[in-house]
Amino acid sequence: MIFYKAFKAIIDAGPTVLLPIIIFILGKGFGLKVGKAVKSGIIVGVGFAGLKLVISFLTSNLGPVVDAMVKRFGLHFNTLDVGFAMTGAIGWSSPIVPFMVLAIIGINILLLVIKRTNTLSVDLWNYHHCLTIGALVYFTDKNVVVATIAAGVTGLVVFKLADWSVPLMEKYYKIPGVNTPALHALNALAFVPLEFILERIPGINKINFDLKTIQKYFGTFGEPPIIGLVLGCGIAALANYPLIKIFGVGVNMATAMVLIPKMSGMFVEGLKPISEQAKLMCESKFKGRKIYIGLDPSILLGDASVITVSLIMIPISLLLAATIPQNRILPFADLGAISFKIALIVAACKGNIFRSLIISTILMIGTLICGTATAPLVTATAHSVGINAAGVHPGQFMTSLAGPAMLVSFIILKVFTGKLIITVPAFAIAFGLIWVIVEKIQGKKKSNLQDEEENEVAAD
Repeated sequence: MIFYKAFKAIIDAGPTVLLPIIIFILGKGFGLKVGKAVKSGIIVGVGFAGLKLVISFLTSNLGPVVDAMVKRFGLHFNTLDVGFAMTGAIGWSSPIVPFMVLAIIGINILLLVIKRTNTLSVDLWNYHHCLTIGALVYFTDKNVVVATIAAGVTGLVVFKLADWSVPLMEKYYKIPGVNTPALHALNALAFVPLEFILERIPGINKINFDLKTIQKYFGTFGEPPIIGLVLGCGIAALANYPLIKIFGVGVNMATAMVLIPKMSGMFVEGLKPISEQAKLMCESKFKGRKIYIGLDPSILLGDASVITVSLIMIPISLLLAATIPQNRILPFADLGAISFKIALIVAACKGNIFRSLIISTILMIGTLICGTATAPLVTATAHSVGINAAGVHPGQFMTSLAGPAMLVSFIILKVFTGKLIITVPAFAIAFGLIWVIVEKIQGKKKSNLQDEEENEVAAD
């Protein structure tokens, strides 16, 4: 309990305070000089604070627009999306949270020691994705052991998904030495195989609609600020805003398109010395093994294509909510955070906005259906730990587009609230097969890449 209170105090300090401290400690741990470690910590902290400010600016502008759009089209549902902060609070408010936190940290350390992960997670706040699953399982059957195991297994899945996301992050985002062990970003990997299918559909595989193409044909009008302006104005027009307000929303979206990449760039600048030092240490002490620092997925938002796709997905999400028969959710609070959910899809599609929108739409369909199915449990669990949301009336439910609305979380929740003697072995076999297949594919790609590099060197 003393450990938990100390840990909770650190978490309550907030990531803006916590992250520079963690980066400094990591820098010293990897052998950086004090001055460089301090500088790295401060730059990363400033970049994170800047990103949060811009994202808050973005969501505060989108919130009223979405609200006006909902009222204009008369959308009415019995389940309200109140945001991921609510499901996160469920996880951190659970009475068994000390056991779950220790289990997640222990699994991360164990996997590192036995060389079954290369992810060192310092993104403590986003443990809430694992904790929420554990809390929901605990509310269902009051079994501390099963709930703790559920949280730990979610952590294991997260660390492996983070490992598997590294090629996308290095190749597309050009961010070396880090990944993002946060399920609201990693859930997208469950939908990445759809890109493989789209690549083999005649006609669709010829459509390459990315920002470079837009800039090629539209010149200045294809630049990110102009795209932000156009998309912002379009969304505000759908909300039936007056002309002056339409232009105001457009300018604000253009501002976000410019500032987010700049803030994200500070992450890379601050992490570069640590990444280089970690590489040197691992090469000397661990025979070339790479260790990736697990950070908040905000580092993925520096790409203009991600913001473009997320803005287009707002009206698409509302349209899906109105047309999917199984849906009872009114998307609202988490619409401003769609960028986190689709960032790895954009990377898998190499910035192709057309393909990214197709896969993101399928992801959102799954999210709405899973969220509707789990909303009663989420609401009951939230009430049990004293969490209520304004605007949610008796007979209504609350949820978010994170938590068990995400396909990966939904599956794990069903595994640990079903007939354990059947569901747990079935899940273990299925995930084990995925583990073997993915690592075999990635190992083959890595080997081919090394052969190509050696051939290039030999040719020179």
